[in-house]
Amino acid sequence: MMAIISDIHSNLEALEAVLNDIKNRGIKNIVCLGDIVGYGANPNECVELIKGAKCKCVAGNHDYGVLGKESLDFFNKYGAIAILWTKKFIKPENLKFLDSLPLVIEEKIKNKKIIFSHANPKYPELWEYLYPDYVDEVFDCGDLIFVGHSHIPFVNSEEGNLLIHKGSVYLEEDKKYLINPGSIGQPRDGINKASYCIFDEKNFKIEIVRVEYNIKGAYEKIVKSGLPEWLGERLFLGR
Repeated sequence: MMAIISDIHSNLEALEAVLNDIKNRGIKNIVCLGDIVGYGANPNECVELIKGAKCKCVAGNHDYGVLGKESLDFFNKYGAIAILWTKKFIKPENLKFLDSLPLVIEEKIKNKKIIFSHANPKYPELWEYLYPDYVDEVFDCGDLIFVGHSHIPFVNSEEGNLLIHKGSVYLEEDKKYLINPGSIGQPRDGINKASYCIFDEKNFKIEIVRVEYNIKGAYEKIVKSGLPEWLGERLFLGR
């Protein structure tokens, strides 16, 4: 069993709730699809939890923004403000960890080529979004392709969308799939619960899981930190 998480965005309350859910299910293998930081008020704590959980991890565009590897012109107003705020407070050792992360991880499971990437793995440095209704030609990249970035949880096959928001689906051995676990720290599909997915390699099954967390606590930290209040308000709305 493998848990795939993404887009934490410095939301400590959401990350703790999800990691507790993963632990309660007895899952030890965790992969993070990037954007550990950005938007929220706890960048150091979130990076340290990811390090402590010994997650395999790729970098996201907000991680690159904090590192100075991506221009602030790429981000919206709130994203840029949060990156500049994060740069002031992130510890050097946590910055070093972000700088060590690759853009893509490739593995073999049951003779399947598994790809983990924040954005479209065809050209990950361009940070292209993939959605349930837009998948580019991503299936050329592998058999099971896990991406984040859009903050919308879904499972697609080459034939189209199979699952969105939450639930489970069994995969067919002879087909290719694109899977987005959704966002832990800033869901954008109209559901304000944290989102992640479980890959059951034995039964070849994907489950999208939604987890309640202390949104009010995350909101209050954002406001107290001096970050834009909208970054906290949107957590209640799931967008």
